Amino acid sequence: MKHNNNLNRWSGVAIAIAVALVAQGCNDNSSSAKTEVNKDNAYYRALAEGMVQKMTPEERLGMLVGPGYVFANGAFVANKDALNNLKSDVPGSVGYINGVYNAESGLDIAASKLADGPAGVRITPTRDGEAGTFYGTAFPVGTLLASTWDAALVKQVGAAIGNEIKEYGLDVWLAPGMNIQRDPLNGRNFEYFSEDPLVSGVMGAAEVAGAQAQGVGTTIKHFIANNAETSRSIVDNIISPRAIREIYLRGFQYAEEHANPWAVMTAMNKVNGTYTGQWADLNTAVLRGEWGFEGFVMSDWWSGDGSYAAMIKSGNDLIEPGGPALPYGYGDALTGLQEAYAAGDLSADTIAQGAVRILTQVLKMPSNQGYVAGNAPDLDGHARLSRQAASDGMVLLKNSQASLPLTKGSKVASFGITQINTLKGGAGSGDVNAAHTVNMVDGLAQQFAVDAGLKEFYRSFFEANKTSSDFGGISTVVSCPEPALSPSDIGAYAASNDVAVITLGRNSMQGVDRQNLKGDYQLSDVEQSLIDDVAAAFHGQGKKVVVVLNISGVMDTSAWQDKVDGILLAYMPGQEAGNAVADLLSGAVNPSGKLTQTFPLSYTDVPSSKGFPGTDTDGDGTIDTHYYNEGIYVGYRYYATFGKGVSYPFGYGLSYTSFDYKNTAITANSLTEQGGKLSLTTTVYNSGDVPGKEAAQVYVAAPAGTLGKPAIELKAFAKTGLLAAGASETLSFEIPATWLASFDNLNSEWVIEPGTYKLYVAPSSEVSAIAPLTFTLASRLVVSKTTPGALALPAGVTEAAFETQY
Repeated sequence: MKHNNNLNRWSGVAIAIAVALVAQGCNDNSSSAKTEVNKDNAYYRALAEGMVQKMTPEERLGMLVGPGYVFANGAFVANKDALNNLKSDVPGSVGYINGVYNAESGLDIAASKLADGPAGVRITPTRDGEAGTFYGTAFPVGTLLASTWDAALVKQVGAAIGNEIKEYGLDVWLAPGMNIQRDPLNGRNFEYFSEDPLVSGVMGAAEVAGAQAQGVGTTIKHFIANNAETSRSIVDNIISPRAIREIYLRGFQYAEEHANPWAVMTAMNKVNGTYTGQWADLNTAVLRGEWGFEGFVMSDWWSGDGSYAAMIKSGNDLIEPGGPALPYGYGDALTGLQEAYAAGDLSADTIAQGAVRILTQVLKMPSNQGYVAGNAPDLDGHARLSRQAASDGMVLLKNSQASLPLTKGSKVASFGITQINTLKGGAGSGDVNAAHTVNMVDGLAQQFAVDAGLKEFYRSFFEANKTSSDFGGISTVVSCPEPALSPSDIGAYAASNDVAVITLGRNSMQGVDRQNLKGDYQLSDVEQSLIDDVAAAFHGQGKKVVVVLNISGVMDTSAWQDKVDGILLAYMPGQEAGNAVADLLSGAVNPSGKLTQTFPLSYTDVPSSKGFPGTDTDGDGTIDTHYYNEGIYVGYRYYATFGKGVSYPFGYGLSYTSFDYKNTAITANSLTEQGGKLSLTTTVYNSGDVPGKEAAQVYVAAPAGTLGKPAIELKAFAKTGLLAAGASETLSFEIPATWLASFDNLNSEWVIEPGTYKLYVAPSSEVSAIAPLTFTLASRLVVSKTTPGALALPAGVTEAAFETQY
C-alpha cells in the first residue's frame, strides 16, 4: 500500500512511544514518568522489532529494496510509483529507503532520502515552483582532508555536511569513502583518504561522528576493495586473507568501533570469487560477528549479478537503488525477493531480520523524527570552514631557499589554464553543486598584484576553447587544453613581474581509471615546455618559479621538480580553492598538511603497477580478474621495506617554520595483558620564527618472526595546535594491542610476536635519522581470534601463486 501524505504528521515513532507510555502508565507523579528514556540503538531496535511484527510480508520485503529507477528524458530518475510513504521529496536525492503506511496496523513510517557527495551534499540546486537556491558547500576532497592529519577539524567538516543534509530535508549521507589508495591510477582515489588504513579509519570515524551528531545517518563505503574503476561491476579481486585483514578492512573496523556508523555500503566488485554484497563471510561473520556492527548494510547501486536473495542472506540488508538493474539487464529486485520467499529460498526470519536492522536506523532519521527542514544551512560559515580545511591540508612539497611565502604586494605572473578552469573536486557522484568556485587566479588577485594581461590571455583562451561533457546526468566535466606560449612572450612577463606561479590540473572521476601517459600521470609536452620556458626566463632574471598542483591524486614530479623553486600540492580544495592557495602562498596560513599517499619516483616503482587494473582471464576483451600481487606491502610499506627511493615520502610536508621533538618517552606499557596498549609522549617545539602546526607520527618496526613484516608501519599520530615561535606542546599517543598485532591466517588470529620493537616518533615515514625507542615482548600475545576460514582465497588458489616474492 502506498501513501504520500504531507499532512499526516504521525510517524511510527510517535505511535510506538505513545504505546510504550500507555503500557508504563501516564501518572505524572510516578517515578517511571520522570525517568528519562535513553534513546540508544537498543531503544530504537526494540521499537523496530515491534513494528516489524506488525508488518505484512510484502511490507517487510519492501523495506529491503529501494523503489528503483526508470529511464526518462535521457536520464535515470527515481520510480516514484514504487516508493512507499514519501512525506516530502528533495530534488537530487540519489535514492530512497521505502517507508510503510498501513491504517489497519497503525504503522506510518516515512520513506528516507539518501544523499550523495563525499565532499559535500549533492542535490539539485533549483526546484520547480521555488525561487530560492539549494547549494551544497563543496569541501576539499577526502585526500586533502586527510592531509590535515587533524581529526578534530575533519569532524567539524562532517558536522557541517551532516547539518546541510538535515537542513535540506535528507536523511542519509552516502559517505565517507574509505577505500585504500592502493594504486595512484585509481580514478576514484580523490574520494578516499589514504594508502594507510589507520589514517583512513581515523578520518572516516571523524566524519561519521561529526555528521551523525547532527541526527543523520552515514554510510561508510565501499566495503571492500573498490581500488580500481575499470570493470568495477564485475572484476574479481584476488587478495590474501592477511592483506584483506591488515590493509583493506582495518580502516573500516576502526570507524565502526569508534563512531558506530548507521550503515555500511558494500562494493560493486567481487573479492576472492564472491560479490561483496553477497559474501556472508564479510557482511555477517566479520562485520557483525567479529566487530559487533549494529547498523544495516546496503548495496552499491545495481551491484552484484542479480542474485538478490543471496544478497539478503549474506547480511546485505538493503538493495539499492532497487527495481531492475537497468545498466546490466538483471531483473527487478523486489520481484526476485518475492519469488525467493515464495519458493522457500528466503525465510521469513531472514527477511524480518533485515527489516529490523534497517528500521532501527530509519527511526532515528529526520524524516521519522518529525524534523522540519529549514532549507537554510549556514553556507557562509561552512565556506569559511571549507577554506580552513583546504589551507590546513595543502602540502608544501618544495621550498628552495625560502622562496615562499611570497612578499606582500608581489607582482605575480600566473600561468596555466587551470588557474581559470580550477578543479574544486572530482567528477561523478562526488561532485557538489556549489554556489561558486573561487578559481586560482581570482584568489591570487585578492592578495597579490596579478599580471592583468596574462590573466586576460588565459581567460579569453578558456572561453574560446572550453568544452563540457555530461557525466551520467550528475556532473558536468569542463575541459580546456593548455595553451602554448612562446619563449619571447614568457620572457616579457618575466621582465615585468616578480615571481611566476604555474597551476597544473588533473581531473578524475568514478567509472574511469587514470593512465600512465602524458597529460595524465605525466606532464603533457605543452606543460613540460611551459615549465622549462618559464623557469629559464624567470631564473635568468633571478626570480622564482612556484608550481601549484590542483590535482586529483599522485602524478609524476620527478621529470620537473628540480626546475622549479616551490611546489604546493593543493589537490582538489573545494569551492574556496583560490582563496586557500593564496593564503598559503602569502603566508597568511603556514602550511601544515602532510602526505597521506606516497609520491614515487616513477609509476613503474609502484608495486601494483604491473598488474593494475587487472587482466582479461577469459579472453573476451574485458578485464575480469585483478590479483593483488603486493599483499600487505601497499604504499610506504613497500618503499620502506624494499629500499625504493621516492620523490616525496608518506607523511611528508614542509612548513615555513621548523620543529624539534624532545623528551620522547614510553609512558605506559600494558601489552602483557590481552587488550593492553602502549602509551607515548613527545614534546614538539616550534624552533622557527613564525607560528605553525606540526603533525607528529609514530611508526613501529616489528621484529622478525614467523610472519613477514613491513619495515615500518604507522601506528599513531597527533597534531599540535598553532604554536607561536618558541612555544611547545606535549602530544600523547596510544597504540592499542589490536593495532600492533599482525594477522596469522593459518591460526585465524591476531598476534603480537615476541622480540624487540622499535618506535619512531617522526615528522614523516622517513625515519632513518630518528633514534628509536624500544620495548621487548617476551612471549607471543594472541590479541583476538577470528572466524576460522573466513575471507579465504578461491579454491585452488594460493598466495604463492600470485603474490610477489620480494
